[in-house]
Amino acid sequence: MRYERVDIRGYPKIVELNDLFRIGSTIDRPSLMLRHFGAWFARSRPTDLFVSVARRDLPAGRYKVTRVLTRLDREHPESIEAPNPWRDWDQLPVYEGGLIGELIAREEPQLLYRLDASDDPHFGELFAPMRTVLALPQYHEGRALNWALSFYAREEPGPDDLASALMDTSLLGMATRNLVSKRQAERLNRELDAQFEQIANIQRSLLPQKIPDIPGLSIATSYLTSDRAGGDYYDFFPFPDGTWGILIADVSGHGPAAATVMAMLRAILHCYAGDDNAPAAVMRFVNEKLISCNLDGNFVTAIFILYDPATHTMTWARCGHPPPLLKKTGSGGVTRLDTAGDPPLGVLPAIEPEQDSITLQDGETLVLYTDGITEAFNDQGEMFGEQGLIDALGYCSGEPDCVVDTVHSALFRHTGVMERDDDQTLVVLQRK
Repeated sequence: MRYERVDIRGYPKIVELNDLFRIGSTIDRPSLMLRHFGAWFARSRPTDLFVSVARRDLPAGRYKVTRVLTRLDREHPESIEAPNPWRDWDQLPVYEGGLIGELIAREEPQLLYRLDASDDPHFGELFAPMRTVLALPQYHEGRALNWALSFYAREEPGPDDLASALMDTSLLGMATRNLVSKRQAERLNRELDAQFEQIANIQRSLLPQKIPDIPGLSIATSYLTSDRAGGDYYDFFPFPDGTWGILIADVSGHGPAAATVMAMLRAILHCYAGDDNAPAAVMRFVNEKLISCNLDGNFVTAIFILYDPATHTMTWARCGHPPPLLKKTGSGGVTRLDTAGDPPLGVLPAIEPEQDSITLQDGETLVLYTDGITEAFNDQGEMFGEQGLIDALGYCSGEPDCVVDTVHSALFRHTGVMERDDDQTLVVLQRK
């Protein structure tokens, strides 16, 4: 490969422009951007007076003067405070008519010679010495909402200068608008982050604050969200006859909308006052209430278990949710309990859930989970899957805390990252 490299250091203008844009790329405030490029404009295109005008959000013919700079001001911008029309917009006076009013009415570049604006009703004294004005519109969505007015005490610029200046000021205007939009987006993102965090805090407060002491069971839970607010939910419900309701659920999607439906689901369950605590009856009640809420495409998958400590029997109804896994003692392995299953809640107006049951033997462990675990992907697009979960359970003792830790470790080995694309929840129940 052969070439001859031109040494740009021998071309001061190229070096100056390169430094101008390199430093400009680090600026994140519109007022500082204008000051930075304004100093270069003052050197490359000196004027006796510079006036910037804005018309945004004002009736036709009215305007605000956002900046007035003399030649000395433009040559030494560090000597004056950088104006901030975005911050001080409401404090700026509104004008109408005069020379500026005539210029902005045309919405096109203009060059005026032999100017005499000493009788201008607003800026007569300021404009009196000036003989030439170069008016440059800056367009936004086809309208000239901002103007850059360069005044000269004698007739200096020509049409070629007008074309060159129009290009420069338009590029600066676009860069400044991008910064304004960026700062607005950052502000909105901060506000949204604060709202999401507030939603997440409220949602976390709706989950059980501690694991209840249920006779005959050792319990561990894990709740990890993909966003600050998630759609997974679990809960425990003591009944007067000594039995317990145990729920795990997953609202479709995730984020604030899913968290809202999750809060609705919790309210519905805690309002259940029926005499029949059978899982099928509870799920029918929840489905009716969700249907009446018109979830607009959202739905809920759930397993509701009725546990009887006297017999260690667990009876459940499963609505669209992944089936429980039973880890047996010793070398008994892991069994998928998938006999009972119905559509998700909030989809069909009437359901008649099936029920199934088992009696937990001493040391056996029931694992409830949401699909955020089984549907976790690695960077090759391979899903962790139910088999990945079953394999992970084979490496733990069955103690609930061991199950949670082992599953988390297996998920990390599979995905290689701590972030999650979906909420991941575990409820692990072992007969003591």
